[in-house]
Amino acid sequence: MDDREIIEEGATKGRVTLWLIIASFVASMAGSFQFGYQVGVLTGPSDLMRDFYNQSQTERRGAPLSDTAELWLWSTTISIFCIGGAMGALSAGYLSDVLGRKGAMLLTNVFSILGGLLMGLSYVFNNYEMVIIGRFVIGYYAGVGITIVPLYLVEISPVNLRGAIATIHQLLLTIGIVVAQILGIYAFDYKTGWPILVSLTAVPSIIQLFILPFCPESPRWYYLMSDDKEKCRKALVKLRGTDNVRNEMEELRQEAEQTKNNENVTIMDVLRLRKPEWKRPLFISIGIHIGQQFTGVNAILFYATEVYKQSGLDEVQIGYATVGVGAINVIMTVVAVFVVEKLGRRSLLLYPFIIVTVVTALLTMSLRLQEDADGWKWFSLVMIYVFIIAFAIGPAPIPFVIVPELWAQGPRPAAMSISVQANWYSNFIVGLTFPYLQDTIGSFAFLVFGVCSLLTTIFIFFYIPETKGRTFENIVAGFRGRPVKEEMDPNKVFVTDGTVNQAFQIK
Repeated sequence: MDDREIIEEGATKGRVTLWLIIASFVASMAGSFQFGYQVGVLTGPSDLMRDFYNQSQTERRGAPLSDTAELWLWSTTISIFCIGGAMGALSAGYLSDVLGRKGAMLLTNVFSILGGLLMGLSYVFNNYEMVIIGRFVIGYYAGVGITIVPLYLVEISPVNLRGAIATIHQLLLTIGIVVAQILGIYAFDYKTGWPILVSLTAVPSIIQLFILPFCPESPRWYYLMSDDKEKCRKALVKLRGTDNVRNEMEELRQEAEQTKNNENVTIMDVLRLRKPEWKRPLFISIGIHIGQQFTGVNAILFYATEVYKQSGLDEVQIGYATVGVGAINVIMTVVAVFVVEKLGRRSLLLYPFIIVTVVTALLTMSLRLQEDADGWKWFSLVMIYVFIIAFAIGPAPIPFVIVPELWAQGPRPAAMSISVQANWYSNFIVGLTFPYLQDTIGSFAFLVFGVCSLLTTIFIFFYIPETKGRTFENIVAGFRGRPVKEEMDPNKVFVTDGTVNQAFQIK
């Protein structure tokens, strides 16, 4: 019997409670949902907004934008969101350590509201620069959010539910995408509708401001960062729905002993590899986030209209295709919530990445052959759907699940910040360069992403371990070259919900 099996048999099984669900969804409602909303919100009104850019330029400066200038401005509008996101990720570790996970999420809602106002009022002031600035501001907010939300979800979850709860981040993200696409294509598809559409991004933040204060803070932050054991215990009791949380308190005590010198780990400490055992988890954390973005998924989501036009669909078909992709994305993420604890993290990365690699090659072929026969446009659409299915069940949620699991409490926020920054910068490169790849090499642009997906598949096969069902300390100890053997101590027996559970003794 291996260590993971011992853990699963001996550890107290966490259960789904009302406060665990409320805290998970309220936390994800803002940062995760709004990230997805901003990914999908420009799909529908892209033509209307580009017309506004030209109108604003003509009325204020006497001449319309050139085709090249318009393309650059629109690419900048889309991709500057990622620059703001990278800056948000850079500061997220510090904010979450100082203010707590919940405190940081509450404070940064001001950026969401500000960004929504800037973009929404741009039409009133006839100023397209306000859209670009607003995208940057909301990007900063989203960067903080998608760094802290997965961290918070992992830290409030019991071991046996950690993967499923952490996947809620991706579920709300995909819901944000499809909601934005539906609203943009069907509800606000008129000249003055897009300012309302882009300003709606502030609504989830306003809701979160009223509900999140009642949710528990991360128990791990209380115990390991603020050294408040009583508040930690109260948070665990609220989240677990039981007064008997001694097993988890003991696990936290042991982790505190192991990481007592790591409380103030900075981003530079991690990048300089202050501890040699950080090398492999840092390599994995950065590599898997870069690999996720270089599948080209956001090229499809950011530029969905252009991609579908390239595949030969008309405007009505493009609307249905866009919403179909969003719906599939949500459905498959729901599936991921239920299978992540059964199939494991590594399998849900490896096999979907293989599918993504093959599908990207087939998509390239179908786009090249569509002029020969009308049926190829439908084959292209099917390939996009298969791509989204494979991506949504593994490559989309798992990087945000596995990265927090690879690190001890001290370096965890800094490592999350670094990996999410890598994600944002990769996203920026894809978003900015994809239109020019399309203009220069056409459908072969997707073949570039296929090569990147193949390299990521090889990387996963050789470097990424399975973390399902393992405690944080057990995972971290594996990188020290001396895995922790977690054995049941027969002298420590706790009774929880009528079941006798033996406590673990780290040996």
